[in-house]
Amino acid sequence: MNRTEPLVELIFDRLAADHVPDDTADVVLAALSGEADLDAALAGEPTALEPQRPAADQPQERIWLSSVTVAGFRGVGPERTLAVEPGPGLTVVVGRNGSGKSSFAEAVELTLTGDSARWADRNSVWRAGWRNLHAGEPCRIAVELRVDGVATPTRVVRSWPVGAELGEAEVTVTSARGTHKDLAELGLARPLELYRPFLTAAELGRLTAGTQSQLFDAISAILGLEAITDADRRLMAATRPIDAAIKDVRGQRAALATTLAEVPDDRARRAAALLAASRPDLAVLTAILDEPEEPTADEAVLLCRRLVGMQLPDADEVARLAGQLREATAEARRHDGGRSRASLRSAELLRLAIEHHDDRGGGPCPVCATGSLDGDWRTSAAASLAELRDRTLAAQASAARLTALLQRAHYLIDDLDVPDDGAAGVPVDGLQAAAAALRLAPGGPEELADHLTARYPAVLAAAQAAQAYAKGLLRQRDTGWQAAAGDLRTWLAAAGKLPERERTLTRLNAARNWLKATATELRNQRAAPFAAHSQRIWAKLRQESNVELGAMTLEGANTRRRVVFPVSVDGTDNGTALGVMSQGEMQALGLATFLPRGCAPESPFRFIVVDDPVQSMDPSKVDGLARVFAELAEQRQVVVFTHDTRLPEAVERLNLGQARIVEVSRAERSVVTLRPGSDPVTRYMDDAYALARNEEIAAEARGPVVAELCRSAIEAACHRIVWRQRVARGVPHDQIEAAIVAASRRLTTTVALALFDDAERGGDVLGYLSRRHGPRTVGAYQACKEGVHGAYLADLPGLVADARHLAAVLS
Repeated sequence: MNRTEPLVELIFDRLAADHVPDDTADVVLAALSGEADLDAALAGEPTALEPQRPAADQPQERIWLSSVTVAGFRGVGPERTLAVEPGPGLTVVVGRNGSGKSSFAEAVELTLTGDSARWADRNSVWRAGWRNLHAGEPCRIAVELRVDGVATPTRVVRSWPVGAELGEAEVTVTSARGTHKDLAELGLARPLELYRPFLTAAELGRLTAGTQSQLFDAISAILGLEAITDADRRLMAATRPIDAAIKDVRGQRAALATTLAEVPDDRARRAAALLAASRPDLAVLTAILDEPEEPTADEAVLLCRRLVGMQLPDADEVARLAGQLREATAEARRHDGGRSRASLRSAELLRLAIEHHDDRGGGPCPVCATGSLDGDWRTSAAASLAELRDRTLAAQASAARLTALLQRAHYLIDDLDVPDDGAAGVPVDGLQAAAAALRLAPGGPEELADHLTARYPAVLAAAQAAQAYAKGLLRQRDTGWQAAAGDLRTWLAAAGKLPERERTLTRLNAARNWLKATATELRNQRAAPFAAHSQRIWAKLRQESNVELGAMTLEGANTRRRVVFPVSVDGTDNGTALGVMSQGEMQALGLATFLPRGCAPESPFRFIVVDDPVQSMDPSKVDGLARVFAELAEQRQVVVFTHDTRLPEAVERLNLGQARIVEVSRAERSVVTLRPGSDPVTRYMDDAYALARNEEIAAEARGPVVAELCRSAIEAACHRIVWRQRVARGVPHDQIEAAIVAASRRLTTTVALALFDDAERGGDVLGYLSRRHGPRTVGAYQACKEGVHGAYLADLPGLVADARHLAAVLS
């Protein structure tokens, strides 16, 4: 399964294939879309269904490491640069502990990510020694990357001013696109997090010996199923309050039934019996609550019941009404009623005059006979008419508003629900007196507003006092039914929503169960290529180990997520790996698990930096590790830092391709030296020289082999030139590799490609070598091309010396 296959379309297809009911499928798709759509789907409302997609920030380019420069950082004092060929290949950086080699590895990681796995979860002591003690100024680390097909390199620099702390670095990022704030602007932040092209011993230790959830998250993150994880979180968040509400209602039912059973009232006893059922009849319980109170002749009880049921407007409502009355009165006063009537007459007269002008045209005024009704008059009269109409309408509107407010005030006063009778001991005299005083309302609107403001608070205070007394008296006379009935009414309101909540919970659980099962299946399908790669790596690393690793799987979710490594020991199933492996095997397992992550096909990074991978490994596993790195280096740029000389020795001994060895040493005051170990050209030449000097073998037998070794050295030198020149021009690596393969049919075409960047110019090689470098290079070239001829049979060491000279001038 392709990890980049659109997840939403995949879920659609699976829902259809599994015949998932529509109401469940709707919830699944809404959860993938977001919280708003999930809420809408559960409420039965339309949804937008725009599933969340991962940010498209992963670049499609292939990115190689070109160099890392370190100055004043960790174990490196004066500035040093470790240059690596920006293409597939294995570079082993070897040096004793304390030589400063790991400072380069940490610099790559820190420069690109802003942190180092070596320091993660450590105390401050681990971070305190980041600045070099001997030459801490300037303090600067820089990484140069090469993007396949782009001539301009991408450079990331972190530098620290004098006295700055680790987190106060000044960051500079430049690329072919210009200057950037950080790598996120180039779309590299998320890939760095997902694929992490860095692997350290400290990180391996945490990942293999850490929690299962950490291991799960590190692998799961690269599978492209974040949308399903987010959807499950949304479903779980939506489930919790509904499940809690359902459990709360059910728990309250039993407690309420017990309370009602103890109340000496027939209604309470009947309600308690109904609540004993697992599904009580809510309609019958509501009917019990609606039964009228038991008849009584006690006037005090009757009056108290009426007082408790009395509802009066609150103080804020009355205060707002009084304020509105004052505002309306002032507005009506601004529109004088007499002037408004005069305005109506004037307006009518103007309207008739305008109609007269429109019918007869201009002429003398028919009223005064002195004025003239011409066009100017017509325009002025129309404007005056419009103004008069506006004034009239405003006066009418203000008068209507004032009238409505007066009616509301009088209705409020007249409709007060205050008992006018009394009963012995019930304090209603104050309430009745306050209500009577309020009803003596004056006629004027302003006076009425003042009256409401002054008198109504006394009514409200007296009503509250009377109601408090009434409630107390009813509680004394009550058998307990009233209090229990209030609790029952509250419970019924919640229980009425129970069926809807249960249906919603069923939909949510069905959606979660289907999504979790589907996620597990998809996760392991997408993890299968990584698991297979891990098994292949383990097969090389295990060497003489009795532990056989099966395909790892990801199981569980939320707090119970884990990675399962099925293993067998001597053919017998022994559960999971972590309980049976030695420390060296654990180290190998970590490499087998996380090298595939750093080398995922979707990763834009074609390099991987591995620091100190040989810990606790026996010699056979070191050989296996060398083979693993060599295989990865066929497609990837693998840079390994190690203090253990067994790894470079294994690379040399097993003849695993053209690996580059860099030796690191550190002198006093943190002066670090980088010098190349034997490169392919040197190795071929050294082997040829050793064979050329071996007198035990006849020259006729040694000659062809010496010539072949010299030819291999010349080809290796040419390949290095082609890579260097074409990478600098931004030629894609696939094209470089294809050009080298096409030219490798003959030594002539290979040399022509190196010298002229054109394999078809083989005919110019001899002339070029003769003119530029003399007959010595020509003879060596011809000997390597055609095999040893008579001139060299007696002097094979001379052939090696001439071939070494040819390789040097080509380089």
